[in-house]
Amino acid sequence: MINISYINYQYDELYDAGPDSCGELIVKLFLRMKKMDQGQVIKVISYDLGAVEDVPAWCRMQGHELLVMNEEGLLITNFYIKKC
Repeated sequence: MINISYINYQYDELYDAGPDSCGELIVKLFLRMKKMDQGQVIKVISYDLGAVEDVPAWCRMQGHELLVMNEEGLLITNFYIKKC
């Protein structure tokens, strides 16, 4: 996984988590990825500070590839996750 702010991956799905807490984010991410095909990429936009630790851990546990985790300022984090 790399953390570089200028990379903008192509993605198949977009999930803007809005005000969702990290627990809600993980559940909704799981449900969205369940509908995706293997090899597709989802971009997740999170405003929850806990997501910085929880999303990478969830990806490892689920066997998905976290391509990029990009923090924009203090509150916004973008994740690009490839379904494996």
